[in-house]
Amino acid sequence: MYSQILLALSVLLPLRALAYSVSPNLVLLRSRGAESSGFIQLENKGAKPAAIEITIHEVHKDLDGQAISGKEADDDFIIYPAQLVMVPGDEAGVQVRWIGEPALDTERAYTLVAREVPIPRKSGEESEPSVGIRVDITVLMNYEVRIYVAPPGAKPKVVVESVTDRPPPAGAGPAASAQLEIILANQGTTHASMGDMTLVLLPLGPTGAPLKQRAVTLSAGDIPAMNKHLLAGEQRRLLIPRPSGLPAGPVRVVLSD
Repeated sequence: MYSQILLALSVLLPLRALAYSVSPNLVLLRSRGAESSGFIQLENKGAKPAAIEITIHEVHKDLDGQAISGKEADDDFIIYPAQLVMVPGDEAGVQVRWIGEPALDTERAYTLVAREVPIPRKSGEESEPSVGIRVDITVLMNYEVRIYVAPPGAKPKVVVESVTDRPPPAGAGPAASAQLEIILANQGTTHASMGDMTLVLLPLGPTGAPLKQRAVTLSAGDIPAMNKHLLAGEQRRLLIPRPSGLPAGPVRVVLSD
């Protein structure tokens, strides 16, 4: 019996996961002018109606790049429609328009959430009792869309703020290597996409001059924390094992595109 239930779950959940879709997952807006408005597209690909409600709130990121939800931002946006019911095969466009401060000094980041809510059943839709076990599964889908609102001419500016030697992680064992803690800061006015950047680690000689012939280069693919946007005015901590080819001693880190 339990194997039958698990089989039903394995079949039903992927099908339900396609009930509706939201695109794109990133919208860039300007704080004023024609580009202060954008659209997201919803499509109901399932076999049943889907009821969707849309909310928006501020978002920040901690030192390790994890998102932190802030206060609701309903007063800064017009979202229309904010609630909709989509029949199977239906497509809908939802407008997202900034009505907040038009003269921003720096970009602001938000998360728009499209949340599926249950549709109440009518009494006549209740099924007749049947022999055996009936398993009713309702999977409600949520989607998140990142919204950035930037002033005209906003640009990122990522700098290396500090480099610090750290001991191996606690409990990592005697063979574990020491770590480098690198703090990046975005001193610009818009978010930075660091996925194509590289870090060049330059050991310093006795006179403090970089030993370029002993440099070690790491791409963002080697450092998971670099694959998340660095928001304007925020910092990001990179903790990496000290590369085996890097001599002991102080290190200068250079960030390059």
